[in-house]
Amino acid sequence: MPSKAFSDRRELLRFIRQAITESPELQKLLRTFSKGEVLFQQGDPIPHLYLLLEGEVTLNHKREDGTELDLITLAPGHFVGLVAFTTGNDSLTTCICRQNTIALCIRQDEYESVMTDHPKLSSPVQKLMLSNMATRFQKNVQLESKMNALNKQLEDEGEQLKLAYEQLESSHQKLVHQEKMATLGELVAGFAHEVNNPAAALLRSSEMLKSNFGDMQTNSAVSSIFKLGLDSKPVNSTDVRKRMLTIQKQFPWVKERSQVRKLAQMPDEALQLILDYKKDVGLEELVRQFESGKFIHNIQVASERIANLVKSLKSYSRQDNNEWEEIDIRDGINDTILILSHRLKYLNVELDLKDIPKTCGKMGELNQVWTNILVNACDALPDGGNISIKTKSEGDFKIVVLISDNGPGISEEIIDRIFEPNFTTKNQGAEFGLGLGLAISNEIIRQHGGFITVSNREQGGAQFKIILPVRAC
Repeated sequence: MPSKAFSDRRELLRFIRQAITESPELQKLLRTFSKGEVLFQQGDPIPHLYLLLEGEVTLNHKREDGTELDLITLAPGHFVGLVAFTTGNDSLTTCICRQNTIALCIRQDEYESVMTDHPKLSSPVQKLMLSNMATRFQKNVQLESKMNALNKQLEDEGEQLKLAYEQLESSHQKLVHQEKMATLGELVAGFAHEVNNPAAALLRSSEMLKSNFGDMQTNSAVSSIFKLGLDSKPVNSTDVRKRMLTIQKQFPWVKERSQVRKLAQMPDEALQLILDYKKDVGLEELVRQFESGKFIHNIQVASERIANLVKSLKSYSRQDNNEWEEIDIRDGINDTILILSHRLKYLNVELDLKDIPKTCGKMGELNQVWTNILVNACDALPDGGNISIKTKSEGDFKIVVLISDNGPGISEEIIDRIFEPNFTTKNQGAEFGLGLGLAISNEIIRQHGGFITVSNREQGGAQFKIILPVRAC
């Protein structure tokens, strides 16, 4: 069934046509337009009000980019140019006939007189105008509603697209980071393997040299002072300078300062041997024997340290076996501390690694977590400070790791964002970061079934709390 508005418009149009039929003057206001003819152009003033009696017209709008858009097609019973006619503004559209069209054309300066002289026409025209305006207003409201819905849909899709892009970028960065870590792990494992053989040979050689050199000593004084050199401990420069004054009094015949310095680094037992046997063996020979023992000792200590570093590197990287296995996470923490010794040597590191149960995990990935947190702590303490690492268990089900420092802490404005991918405060000068370390650490802990939190301590500094479940592989 036709709508009530359509029925009213058709009824009003019937009255208007009848009034025109009865009036020769109104018939003179009728105009016929051919198909394709333009009634008025966009941007032109509209001197006439057109009431369509037959045919159809289309209102077309040309946009700034040159493209054209057909806005609406009007049928009999519709006014054309109504808004521009009543406001006096230029037309916003171009009107094109789609069929042969007949319209009642009333000039603006004639409108009042026409309505006055033809009362039968006045009432239906005014009612039809109101009907037209109400219909167009309703369509405008509907169009506005659709536009709002489309805009909201576009905003939602834009947010989803932005989120998808951020997730894609985050995943890309993680893949790049993981690839770098995998490559680094392979390099570390290869380096450790290459260094391990000469380090082991050096350690064996120092052991053999110590044994052979000791067996070669025939004089008891020489052998004793050599063994004292093997067991010697390093003496700091301040103590050496203080002892040199005593040595000069105790050995007044020693004039060379370099020799006095060597004597100042010897224990009292070695100095007594020199005093007792210097006439039989000679001062220089006894000092040389002590120095030889000390050098072999230094070679052995350095070799052992290299061997321990290689062992920790291989354990830390775990590129050969980064699978789920039963692990003691304290081993990984100790390896990480050794690997980061160059960063931690100016800091006071307090360890309280209480006994904890083993759990199923990937040692290599967890080592990355300890590394990221400790490196951040070092960055927060450029002038020195304290770092505390504690482990404990909560029953037989949870392992807790607490890593804290006494630095400036984390600003409350950003503390809730530090686990976000690509969020970093290291973006100036020598400090630079991709904002992936803590995000990846958070992901690793979650993959292990745990969670990680951060807070500022009342006494100052930040504290990371990692809770891992105790699980069997």
